[in-house]
Amino acid sequence: MDPGTALLLALAGLLAGFIDSIVGGGGVITLPALLAAGVPPHLALGTNKVAGTAASSTAALQYARAGLLKPRLAWSAFPVAVLAAVLGAVTVLQVDERVVVGLVAVVMVALVGYVLLRPRFGVEDRFRGLTAGSLAATALLALGVGFYDGFLGPGTGNFLLFGLVAIHGFSFLDAAAHGRLLNFGSNVGALAFFALTDNVSWGLGLLLGAATMTGAYVGSRAGIKHGARWIRPLFVTVAAVLLVRLLWGLRGVAA
Repeated sequence: MDPGTALLLALAGLLAGFIDSIVGGGGVITLPALLAAGVPPHLALGTNKVAGTAASSTAALQYARAGLLKPRLAWSAFPVAVLAAVLGAVTVLQVDERVVVGLVAVVMVALVGYVLLRPRFGVEDRFRGLTAGSLAATALLALGVGFYDGFLGPGTGNFLLFGLVAIHGFSFLDAAAHGRLLNFGSNVGALAFFALTDNVSWGLGLLLGAATMTGAYVGSRAGIKHGARWIRPLFVTVAAVLLVRLLWGLRGVAA
């Protein structure tokens, strides 16, 4: 690979890691960057999981060090996200992608609309403790979103952020912390499958991984410092960009 392409991938990784560490959505930057570099689609999906794993693990560690993770909640849902992502990755070659993309686009419109219509959603911390019901709901969230992350990916962080706020009454900051850990689990599960099926370019993956780790470190520190008031507008912005990209991709497939 020529130095110019390597530099562009590294810059894409830095930006993706920064955004992904707070609200997710880094894949919307790194995956097109890999495809633009001439990486075949299935290989790009697997290689992108190296970058996603690096970014989510770095961000989760920073949030843990800041004392924002609730161990009982985090570790009860983490293995569910791992296994669900493996199932999603196994399924990706057997289901029409257009159906999934269309459903995701509809759901994302609803999420953005709900957040815009509820100004206090995710701004105030309404968490009142963990219950058997809330833990079960989080496991179901990890199951559904983990499967989707292994299958397709774009929007995973947004779905986790919204779901954790809705279930637990978290602020966006607390939801971002737990969402990064669950996203780390789904990335690990999907990466394991893609690696076993020889769909990972480790050279490119390590280059992107190093860049996304750096971006994730800076982004998670910024998220911790500025909190929910900063994460909310970023959530809406990234979700809107993801929605446009999904719809454009769906248009291209239909054409």
